[in-house]
Amino acid sequence: MRHYTTQSFWVSNKKGVVKKESINFELTDDEVLIEAIYSGVSYGTEKIVFDSQVPKNQYKFMRAPHQVGEFSGAVKYGYLSVGKIIDGPKKLINKYVYTMFPHQSIYKINSSLITLIPNDIPIKRALLTANMETAINAMWDSKPSIGDKTYVIGAGVVGLLMAYVLHNTFGVNVTVIDIDSKKKKLCDAFGITFKKDLCDIKNPDIIYECSGSVGVLNEIIDKSPLETKICILSWYGKQQAKIKMGENCFSRRLKLIFSQVGNITSYKSKKWNNIDRRFLALKMLKDDKLDILIDKKELSLENLPLFFNKGNPKGLCKVVKY
Repeated sequence: MRHYTTQSFWVSNKKGVVKKESINFELTDDEVLIEAIYSGVSYGTEKIVFDSQVPKNQYKFMRAPHQVGEFSGAVKYGYLSVGKIIDGPKKLINKYVYTMFPHQSIYKINSSLITLIPNDIPIKRALLTANMETAINAMWDSKPSIGDKTYVIGAGVVGLLMAYVLHNTFGVNVTVIDIDSKKKKLCDAFGITFKKDLCDIKNPDIIYECSGSVGVLNEIIDKSPLETKICILSWYGKQQAKIKMGENCFSRRLKLIFSQVGNITSYKSKKWNNIDRRFLALKMLKDDKLDILIDKKELSLENLPLFFNKGNPKGLCKVVKY
C-alpha cells in the first residue's frame, strides 16, 4: 500500500472548493493509479452543475461516470482528464491515458475504463475527446448524406467540432452561425463558412443547435422548410422554452432530434459501445488544426471557482494544469 496526497475540485450552489486528501491507495489487479497532467472544462455542462441548475428528475441520468456526491449537495464533477499511469500492471506503467474522471490530481480507476492515447495525438488535444464523441453521436443520430446543406448554431467547442466533422464528410455543405464575430477566425482556420445571423439560414436539410440557449429554438423552427431535421446537442438544464408545436413544427413535418451522448442510437449500438466510440473520437483528433480549440491560458485547480463565476468568454476548451 502506498501513501499519496491528492487534490480535487468540488462544487455546490455556485461555490467551488479544492479539497486535499491523504489517501492510501491499494490497487486490485484490474486497477491503475493515474497522475493527472491536465483536465479540461466542458463548460456548458459543468456550468449548469456549478450553478445547481440540474433538474431533480435528471440527477440519475446526468451523473458523470466517476462523479462523487449528489447534485443536491456538494459534488465532484467532470469528465475530461489526461494523465500518466504511475502504478498498476507493468505493461501500462508510464502510459498516457484519457479518462472521464473529474478534476483530481491523483486517482485510481479500473483499467477497462482508460483509453490509451495514441503516440501521434498530443495529450492536451486528447481533452477534446468527449466533445468529439458528441459530434460522432450527432452524426449517427441525424444521418447527413451527400448533397445536404447543414447549419451549426453556436461556435463553442461542441459546435466547432460538429462543423469540423460535417466539413470533412464528402458532399456535405456546412455553415456556422454565431453572434460573436470573433469566431470567424476559428471557422476560417478550418475552411468553414461563418455567418452572424440566423437570417442567413437558407433551405437547410439539417440544423445543429449547439448554442446552449433555448431561445433560438423558435427562430430555427421558423426558418426550417419542409422536413428539416433539427438536431439538438445543447443541454439546457432548467431552462424552459415555449416551442410553437402547432405551427411550423406540424405543417412542415419538422423532426426534432435530441442527441444525448450518454447513449448510442439503436442502429449503431449493436456494433459500438461507449469505449469503442471514445477510441474512435481520439483517432479523429489527428489534426494539428484542432489545437486552435484549446485555450492557451491554463488554470490551476484553485482558479476554477473564479473561472466559473466569470464565465468562458473565448468559448474554447479551458485547461487545468496539474
